[in-house]
Amino acid sequence: MSYADGSLPVLGSGDSSPGRAFRPTLPVQQSDYPSFWRTPAWSWWLPVVALVVTVLLTLVASGIFFGVAMAIDVSSGRTDLEGWDPTEITALVFLANNLGLATLIPISFLISTWLFKQRPGWVSSVVGALRWRWLGKCLLLLTPLWALYVGVDIGLGLWQGGGLDLAVTPDTWVLIVGILLTTPLQVTGEEYGFRGVANRAVASFFRNPRIAVIAGAAVSSVMFMFAHAAADPWLNGYYLWFGLAACYLTWRTGGLEAAIAMHLVNNLLSEVLLPFSDLGEIFNRDVGAAGPAVLLGMAVVGIGVVLIVRNAD
Repeated sequence: MSYADGSLPVLGSGDSSPGRAFRPTLPVQQSDYPSFWRTPAWSWWLPVVALVVTVLLTLVASGIFFGVAMAIDVSSGRTDLEGWDPTEITALVFLANNLGLATLIPISFLISTWLFKQRPGWVSSVVGALRWRWLGKCLLLLTPLWALYVGVDIGLGLWQGGGLDLAVTPDTWVLIVGILLTTPLQVTGEEYGFRGVANRAVASFFRNPRIAVIAGAAVSSVMFMFAHAAADPWLNGYYLWFGLAACYLTWRTGGLEAAIAMHLVNNLLSEVLLPFSDLGEIFNRDVGAAGPAVLLGMAVVGIGVVLIVRNAD
């Protein structure tokens, strides 16, 4: 694992005031990813403000995208406000949800620079930048595994008597292009928000690095689970497991790249039939929406983690 060099600290605002000692805003010793905000300049209120501001800004941004999507749907006659069902999902509402989550990328950058006085690259990894080559390698490692999993999942559904019921709709091309453009941003936003901001904010409360890793992973993964608003216990178990796996990869590899890659192949390949399907069930997470078959997906996540760790630089 690579670490940041804390010998060249970044000075926060006011650190150069006469009579005051410098307070480095980068770690002054080797630090793993979750503990990277635990610097000499750390104060207890910084992670609290970070979490509150992140949630509020994300809600505002998501509300704006949702409002625009609804306005377009209403003006085009796609949606009737008088008889509108909150569970009704249109192509534009789906894409608006993706874009709302994508705003977690600039929000995390804002939190890093404004509150913790660390340039945005330090949110990506402990080397101060997103490691594109490593991200690409992770994608190459995980794509065949997830392609096999999705194929098996579809096959099991057909074997159990379920039909695919696919058709080209007026939204097909909008969804194909929209998914390819917005899903990478959506999953990256979630990783910067949950494995980046939330994970580091919680971990920063603990001096002991081991406790910090465990606390950051546990709390941020529970937050990730609740953010999906699922009532089904199988789905909640999957979301919690996925969050913990992504946190482990982030800690083990020193950055968000592996978690982004796993999240991206999972979402993109799981949405491969979406442009030809009914969107009505896409956000159905009520009790009974899933079952023991979720264990197969959890096993695939575990295998993916092993693949990444074995090939980590």
